[in-house]
Amino acid sequence: MSKIKLMSPELANMIAAGEVIERPASVIKELVENSIDANARNIIVQIFDSGRGMISVKDDGDGMDRDDSIMAFKRHASSKLRSFYDLMRISTLGFRGEALPSIASVAKVHMITSDGSEGSEVFSLPEEELKVSDAPLRKGTYFEIKELFFNTPARLKYLKGPKSENSACIETVEHLALGFPSVAFELKIDGRTAFKTNGRGDLLEAIASIYGNNIAKACLPFSLMGDGYSANGFIAHPSISYSSKFYILNFLNDRSVYMPKIQKAIIDGYKDYLPPNRYPFCAIHFTVDYSLVDVNVHPSKKEVRLSCQDKMASDVHMRTRQTLALTRGQFAEQKILEARPSIIVDSASPAVNNADYSDFSSSERKESRTEGQDSRESLFSRQETETAVFTLNDSHGYIEEEKKEPVVFEKHTSFPILYPIGQVLKTYIVCDSEDGMYLIDQHAAAERINFEKCEDEFKNNHDRLVPLFPIVVELPFSLRNNYDASHIEALEKLGIMTSQFGPTSIKADEIPSFLKYKDDTSVLNDIIVQVLSDSKVDSASIERLAIATKACKMSIKANNILTHDEQVALIKHLSDCRNPLNCPHGRPTVIKISEQEIEKLFKRSGF
Repeated sequence: MSKIKLMSPELANMIAAGEVIERPASVIKELVENSIDANARNIIVQIFDSGRGMISVKDDGDGMDRDDSIMAFKRHASSKLRSFYDLMRISTLGFRGEALPSIASVAKVHMITSDGSEGSEVFSLPEEELKVSDAPLRKGTYFEIKELFFNTPARLKYLKGPKSENSACIETVEHLALGFPSVAFELKIDGRTAFKTNGRGDLLEAIASIYGNNIAKACLPFSLMGDGYSANGFIAHPSISYSSKFYILNFLNDRSVYMPKIQKAIIDGYKDYLPPNRYPFCAIHFTVDYSLVDVNVHPSKKEVRLSCQDKMASDVHMRTRQTLALTRGQFAEQKILEARPSIIVDSASPAVNNADYSDFSSSERKESRTEGQDSRESLFSRQETETAVFTLNDSHGYIEEEKKEPVVFEKHTSFPILYPIGQVLKTYIVCDSEDGMYLIDQHAAAERINFEKCEDEFKNNHDRLVPLFPIVVELPFSLRNNYDASHIEALEKLGIMTSQFGPTSIKADEIPSFLKYKDDTSVLNDIIVQVLSDSKVDSASIERLAIATKACKMSIKANNILTHDEQVALIKHLSDCRNPLNCPHGRPTVIKISEQEIEKLFKRSGF
């Protein structure tokens, strides 16, 4: 007796549903994509009970006649593919003909559709015949999906919590709305409007509707023309950054997709502008000849294959750097304006022991080194050290103003005796020592100093302040939707008292005193975004993020020239740190090249 038999259509549909319909967001994606393919100009999506209770999608597209309304529920029935040639040049979002029958196999489906001349109402229950009747002639289609996965309890069990499922649904509609700014979208969650776009075809307006005006205002136009492809969209000014890659949005022929090489090219383009583990916001549309694209790679079309991806990635990296280079003048001006009028470089005096090392990051340094100093003076053993006070002059440079009394440094027990002799690449301090040469990363060193300073300040001072001007953080609805008692409590533990402020914003009513400076607003924004992004709030990790983020932003960056006295002060403070050898991100602050390694490089005797 034969062991191999054909599966029943019902069983095949349920298996297909496992590939295509993973969660409520998958249902929304498939139905909305069908609406777009049907030339809809207005789409309304509603979600109840995080998609478990009901999902509805209403459009004003082409609609279907009676025969098509029945055929749409059959597997592999499609209006979009007719031949092998069509598969090689797919220009629609859906094409497999599996979406609706897959949904109908795991949910109760109610559809009303009309092409303007004939209207049909269809009820579908798994393993039952379709019930079809007449319906009004309103052109378009309305879908109502109820009790998703009611007949597959194992799949229902592994759905995530209501907030996670809601967030996934919101993200799906957000990406579709950004992919098709010429279509007006409205998303409602449990009867409440999450966001609306106007469908005027302006991507920047769609970004503002979804992510808020602050992000839209920070967007820089991005365009590119290549061989067989083009790109248009926006990348954000580096003042907008996040702790995850979630906001790097790429669209291929209007489809939201994941293209790892393109994503890496964008991240690499920001390397000179963002600190480690910070990622930009961008929304870029790539238009590629359909013959160069294979979308039939992933069941839900999340990934695609491109024959020109390497060249695209190279061009995207170059254009990202070119676009960001236009902001360099803005950064220099901003740093000068925000620089404090007086910088005291005195590692022994009380003023510097409590110094704010943001002073080391706030201005361009004068390129000339302090002359007449002995490069062999030990940082910790010399008996005479002159300390200078530096003040901004009219040309925004630094001038030496006065000398102070000699001071004596004491060696830190766990730190080597170093003789700073200069900088290389305007980033690394070169030091001589008895057992070799040391290189100090000035940004990593300043981060460690500032991190421990901020950590002590945070733990020893629990005062809160009421901002003079309201601090309002605009959020995507997917994050704003997460704002609940657990996140409010987590923010309160950090000294941040918040309240609701409109449908997509949160207001900081009180802030911890260690975030009292104007520049700390971006740190505050990062903390709130991170807390709301985390379904399992870990107070300790959020606290460390807050401290590390502030420390990073206030630290001296690469490509800043330091005077000899500034090098001395930086290394002295680093030597006093509890962990002087690593920055808060785990990168080394100091690298040693031993005498033996140097002699080996020069092929001296014995090596």
